[in-house]
Amino acid sequence: MANDLKAEVAQLKKQVAELSKTKDYIEIWKLQSRYTQLYFMLRNSEIPSLFAQKTPGVSISVEDAGVYEGIKGVKRFWTDILSEERYHQPGWLAVHMTCNPIIEINRDGTKAKGVWLSHGSVSGRMQMSDPMRCLLCLGKYDMEYVKEDGEWKFLKLAYRVSYMSPINEKGWLEEPMAGSIAGLPENNPDKPATDYLPYSPYRINIFQPPPPEPYKD
Repeated sequence: MANDLKAEVAQLKKQVAELSKTKDYIEIWKLQSRYTQLYFMLRNSEIPSLFAQKTPGVSISVEDAGVYEGIKGVKRFWTDILSEERYHQPGWLAVHMTCNPIIEINRDGTKAKGVWLSHGSVSGRMQMSDPMRCLLCLGKYDMEYVKEDGEWKFLKLAYRVSYMSPINEKGWLEEPMAGSIAGLPENNPDKPATDYLPYSPYRINIFQPPPPEPYKD
């Protein structure tokens, strides 16, 4: 009887741990989806609140913009580069969906990493004096998450673009990148971009990053 009770308790503990990890997985998915929805609705000023506010190591890196570090750097990115002021213009549209996630969570349920595929559609301009263009995008979100005060937050967000090409006969074969954040006068990162390698018709393209490995703890 005692052995049966021990086995039952062990089984219940295992089920609780599995349910806890499932809940964490769903909460991370909801966090990533909230980001996508806010971005699509041009509510960019709310996005910094999705990042950890007190945990060291926060950063954001998008395309060739370079790395913005710390929560102050994240806020600066969404104020100077992808600001609501820039986006709140007639005809503007920007959506980067996130799908096909592979998420790994550590045993304690305090940190996680994930990779998401992202298709996007854009009608906009790099410089405000440029004409509006319709673009198709493809890339990956390379993410790290942290649980802060019991709530999952972004620790690191890196969007690794594969192409951002015009909707015309050229497509990504002839014009894989239709613009550059690095060329904007407002761009002032803490570190230069190190993982910017969009599609090229002249090489074998291996789009990083790979799926995250499970935590060893």
